Amino acid sequence: MAEHQVLFCPFCRESFEGARVCPDHDLALVPFHKLPPDPSAAEAQGIGDDTPLESWDPRFGRAYVGFGVVLNGAAMGCEFAHFPAGHGLTTLALASSLPALWTLCLVSATLLFLLRRARTLRALRALRVLVPALALVSPATLSWELTRIRAGAVLWVEHVRSSHATPGVALYVTLAASLVTAYGGLRLGVTKDR
Repeated sequence: MAEHQVLFCPFCRESFEGARVCPDHDLALVPFHKLPPDPSAAEAQGIGDDTPLESWDPRFGRAYVGFGVVLNGAAMGCEFAHFPAGHGLTTLALASSLPALWTLCLVSATLLFLLRRARTLRALRALRVLVPALALVSPATLSWELTRIRAGAVLWVEHVRSSHATPGVALYVTLAASLVTAYGGLRLGVTKDR
């Protein structure tokens, strides 16, 4: 019974009965369930590796990265640090004294630029390392600046130098943005059948 089994060539996908090797391609034949997916069938469904996508298509991990960008940008308006005197300052208010805080805007703009430029599944998959790495920059910058304030960084804002400064909402918002962006970055270019 095994000699009359129908096997398929993994390259040309032709079927052969009673053979073990494809006569055209000299490859070992495999049963149907071990046949790799047909790349032309994926392109026939409209989504291939090089099929152009719309600039702001939310599929394939882009929506997660976009939402992370919005959260990251929103952290500029959130309270960055709370001080013992009972007041806090927003990230935007401290950005003139601590220019590294503008990194949040730079990371958001860079991620939006990358999403806009990556117009194919192949281009999106090429960003799977860069986007999660960029996602870590904002919370790392905020943590570093908070450490500098606690250590006595000279700021041009009154009553700000304090070793008892506690993190404000902005740090937690950027941490959430970082997680969402990193998850979306790892999902870039992934279709449901993969």
